[in-house]
Amino acid sequence: MSYPNTSIVTRTNTSTGAAVPAKRKLLSLAIFAALVGCSGIENRQAPDPEQLGIPQQWQTLGTNSGNSEQIIPIDDSVPDASPLYSPLLATTAQTRWVKNFNDSGLTLLVERVLANNAGLAAEAAKVQSAGAGQVQTESALYPTLDLTGSISQSQTGDVSSDKQSVSLNAGFELDIWGKLSAREKEASLTFAAARADFTGSALDLSAETATGWYNLIAQKKLLELYKRREDTLSNALKVVEQGYNSGLKDVEDLYNAKQSLQSEKDNITAQRQVITEQVRALQVLLGRYPDGRLLSEAGLDLPELPQFKSEVLPSELISRSPTLQAQWLTLLAADAGLAAANRDRFPSISLSASVDQNIDWNLMASLTQPLFNAGKLAAAEDQAAANVQQQEKLYLQAVFSSFADVENALMQETTLEHRYKLANENLQTARQSTELALNQYQLGLTELDTLLSVQKSMLDAEAQVISLQNQRLANRISLYQLLGGDTGAESKVKPSNNAEAL
Repeated sequence: MSYPNTSIVTRTNTSTGAAVPAKRKLLSLAIFAALVGCSGIENRQAPDPEQLGIPQQWQTLGTNSGNSEQIIPIDDSVPDASPLYSPLLATTAQTRWVKNFNDSGLTLLVERVLANNAGLAAEAAKVQSAGAGQVQTESALYPTLDLTGSISQSQTGDVSSDKQSVSLNAGFELDIWGKLSAREKEASLTFAAARADFTGSALDLSAETATGWYNLIAQKKLLELYKRREDTLSNALKVVEQGYNSGLKDVEDLYNAKQSLQSEKDNITAQRQVITEQVRALQVLLGRYPDGRLLSEAGLDLPELPQFKSEVLPSELISRSPTLQAQWLTLLAADAGLAAANRDRFPSISLSASVDQNIDWNLMASLTQPLFNAGKLAAAEDQAAANVQQQEKLYLQAVFSSFADVENALMQETTLEHRYKLANENLQTARQSTELALNQYQLGLTELDTLLSVQKSMLDAEAQVISLQNQRLANRISLYQLLGGDTGAESKVKPSNNAEAL
């Protein structure tokens, strides 16, 4: 609720006990009640744990802990989206690149994160705050109009007098030196920088979500490999135990087989911990309690990436990167702040006018020239100049760092593609060697240790392929992030079936 700037003065002569008449009391109370009713202060309550989905006990100490297979789909139990943010942002260039992976599961996850992430909502509130600050600063360019009312009573001996007045006051500061315009420009650029920061936060959050998503899938695939290796070592232990009981194997062979199996079980336990932590990281991004249960383990796969193409030139990076844009706008705002600090030392000329209930009016012009303030204004100008220099150097550093990051990511793209190709060739060779070793073992031409060693090499080769594939995905995501989103020439990957797992 808005109301005019109103000043109310009441006075009672306590020496004689005279009181303000009842109607004036009622008028004062009515105005006071209206002002109290217009107060924007609200009583904030602590958040309800049930609404936040907080359980009554820690998940690790509960009955459904550790290796629970209970599944909670992404689109269930999601809090309402923040009113400060619209998921329509997911169609902008900064987040549209997610659709190039043709992974509906990833697209759904990113949309949910963008709509419910508390950090992004905080950035949206920061944009709103900067916008309100611009309006406040811009208002100084316009006249002000205030309504002032007063009620007073005085008494001298037996004579009392009442006085009531209502006046309308207007004021306007002439922006001769451009001081107010400079402040308005500074606030406008600060608002634009906040919007750029918000866009960059949305891009960074999308990239973090996508990287976490594919890292989770890669870790699940590695867990499947470890389980296969555990089955192989378990079967090998049975063979060794039979040989030991038959006198064909010694106790050292038995101990080695048991040790290998126990070591693999330890790897599986550690890998489950890694997966649970990654799920919790995604749940935090989603704005829900990190209970470690998010996805089904079945049907998830890593997409194959096509050759990376981009129409973005180095000269265009400065205007595409939200981070660089935010720093550039911050530098321009600092320039405007320096101009305003310099013009604060010039005279201020103001006009004012007032009219009361008797239609009596007056006009007044005033000039204020700072003469002595112990160097306050000069120091403020020096501080603004130093801020400009700081922002300029930070911007240049960010520009060259961004160029270096893009160049490294592009080189990494080629390097990882070559390594991935070699790893696939090595995997094919390892599978052929495993098939040959298995045939020879079945014919009694080779020992069990040799077969296990060859099988381990094959599983290690599979793990290397998964790791390199995940690194390629992470680097591709990083490229989109560094180049400011959609690059305009992407070749979409083949559709995945990851949505079926949600």
